[in-house]
Amino acid sequence: MFTKKDLLKDFTDKIGENSKLCIYGSNKVAEKIFDYLQEKRKDIEIKFFADSKKGGELKSVPIYYGKNLSKYKDEVDSIIVASFSSRYFLELILRRMGFKNIYLLDKDLFETLNCSKSKSWDVNKSASVFKTRKERELYKFISKVRQDRVKYLPIINDYFNKNYKERYMADSMPKEHYLDFVNKDAIKNVIDGGGFDGFTSVLFADAFKNVENIYMFEPCYNSFKTDLVDAVINEDKRIKIIPKGLWNEDTTLNFREETQATLGSAIVDAKPGVTRPHKIISIETTSIDSFAISENVKIDYIKLDVENAEMTVLKGAEKVLLNQRPQLAISIYHSDEHFYNIPLYLQSLLKDYEFRFAHYSGRYVESVMYAIPKELARKN
Repeated sequence: MFTKKDLLKDFTDKIGENSKLCIYGSNKVAEKIFDYLQEKRKDIEIKFFADSKKGGELKSVPIYYGKNLSKYKDEVDSIIVASFSSRYFLELILRRMGFKNIYLLDKDLFETLNCSKSKSWDVNKSASVFKTRKERELYKFISKVRQDRVKYLPIINDYFNKNYKERYMADSMPKEHYLDFVNKDAIKNVIDGGGFDGFTSVLFADAFKNVENIYMFEPCYNSFKTDLVDAVINEDKRIKIIPKGLWNEDTTLNFREETQATLGSAIVDAKPGVTRPHKIISIETTSIDSFAISENVKIDYIKLDVENAEMTVLKGAEKVLLNQRPQLAISIYHSDEHFYNIPLYLQSLLKDYEFRFAHYSGRYVESVMYAIPKELARKN
């Protein structure tokens, strides 16, 4: 099995001797590549970093703005793109600027370099929150995947086929996504946090037979919507589109809207450092507590997939959580901190709840924590 050093060596061995190099990106992946080259390839001179959003310095090396990059192309003979999702887009642009010898990271190398080792997290303590042994084992396995993607991603499909064969499909989300363990009949009012194209709200309208209101929070719905789903939403008066972001207060914030991948849009402060093509817009935000008061509504179910803002949103919902005891389906995969700390936070806050865990992809993403009041918990 390859290690990080093996993958980096194989990658950097392709770069010619005595090269003059630019690293496109100023994220932690770029820093790790820089550190490795400084140690192992002293023949390579790293002339500068490049970044689409900022200048300045990194590791005492200048960072040049991407839009001004063409004027520096003659200073280097090679360039590494320290990104994965936007790598082909950047390669096209860099070639149009006149750069040659462009090196792109593959998925294994990028994910290994992008992985944060979290030795301080007590995995067993976080796992102990969940109800069943099988769920605790699954949580620990996904933790291993998060911490060593090169080793565990190749075997994740085998793990699911062995342990969850009746429901797992490698190329599709299971239909239980956001619905596992939930007492569907007890739900009348829903918060769909991070509604994206509206499909999850349509899913809830179908699954929750007694539902009266589905409040879908999505500041960029007009950018993400599809004709098919939008037609259904327009006909279902229970689904109400709220063009705001969820946060811990009513305010105005900068929001990063994807312009190419159309996924992962987020409040800038919640998910910084993204290199995919995007634009920054200003959005209004509200908290769940504030919204429940303004609408005079009892919330029965909250789903959150808000791109690393989940903890902030939960803290802006504490009155609703304590006084209204809704069922929860919370995405905890956007960061290691959330993966380990959200279970402990909810356990400390919510009394007489059952906490459950499920995972919905053949990668390290789509982990969902459920919190169900014991008086509503199903017998499974």
